[in-house]
Amino acid sequence: MKITSVNYLKTGKNIKIVLGTSLPAFKVRLKTKGKTYSDAFNAEEPFDRKTHVFYIPEKDISFPSTAELIFCLFKRSKRDYTKKFRLEANSFADEKELLAEYDHGIRIIKEEPENLFTGVSFTKFICEDSEKNPVIFSLIKTDLKSSSLYIGTPDDGYESKKVKATIPDMIASAEKNGREVLAGVNADFFDIFGDYHPSGLCVKNGKVVANENSFRPFIGLKKDGAAVITDITESPDITGQLLHAAAGLQMIVKDGKIFDYAPLEPFSFVRHPRTAAGLTKDGCVLLLEVDGRIPSHSNGATLVDLAKFLIALGADRAINLDGGGSSAVYTILGGEHSLRTVPADLFRPNDMLIRKDYNAVFVIKDEQKDPF
Repeated sequence: MKITSVNYLKTGKNIKIVLGTSLPAFKVRLKTKGKTYSDAFNAEEPFDRKTHVFYIPEKDISFPSTAELIFCLFKRSKRDYTKKFRLEANSFADEKELLAEYDHGIRIIKEEPENLFTGVSFTKFICEDSEKNPVIFSLIKTDLKSSSLYIGTPDDGYESKKVKATIPDMIASAEKNGREVLAGVNADFFDIFGDYHPSGLCVKNGKVVANENSFRPFIGLKKDGAAVITDITESPDITGQLLHAAAGLQMIVKDGKIFDYAPLEPFSFVRHPRTAAGLTKDGCVLLLEVDGRIPSHSNGATLVDLAKFLIALGADRAINLDGGGSSAVYTILGGEHSLRTVPADLFRPNDMLIRKDYNAVFVIKDEQKDPF
């Protein structure tokens, strides 16, 4: 196996190292100056196993120097391989240049707003990028005055492994149990090649369903009815205050500015279908989706594109949820729940356009809030 690329970026007191490998690698570690660091990018999901990310304290690294990449070639293998390589100072990236490179100048051409319920709206944004390629965003916005958030799960249950369901199936299960769902989007990343467990925190009806100690950011509804976007590092005592919560991967907007856009990672700079959750300063929740991988219809977005669009919509905070083939939006339309977006998996049979996920974020009518 060859190391195909090495890039660095200074992030606070750490150096972010992003390595590319010619073959998929598992249980990847980087050893430098006698210390070993784990692969942050592939820690919990089956992402691109050819991209590996390490955060190393600046004081523990020097340029030039020799480092070792330690890895397995198979997921369940116990045999380690080692590849030595050089850390050279000329591979540092400039963050301003990255932000400019990842920004495709997406602008709104037309808006198609609809009222779903008191204080709840759906808007389709017909956009184009700087090269006039089409980009379609779909937004659910709620002020939470006559509505609430609810986490949809398979069978509206509390199992966190070996269960999966499409968004419409989750809606049907929730409504069978008395919730009136107005709209919803897919939520957390999950182990799609394994037992479908969610990657971050999941709270449903005040009960922690999965990953209570996950450091990943999440969107949550507190027991007092207020929405939050935070993580347990920032808010260590919040879990017990939550009625519902679902996690994402990056907090892409913080204090109204682009925050974590996963620089240097293909996950960030390749244009994909994306789903995100945002929160305005006045407490409105934004659930945003962008179609992608269909050039004639919509070309997707980078995390920078997604963050900038959310900021333009008024987001003070926002997290990136699962995307790709999982990205989909459902809303009530003419008395029925309808798919409002074009999922990326167009070449699958019609009844399989909506991928089976682990959980979803729903907007429901206020009177359906659960007691606690």
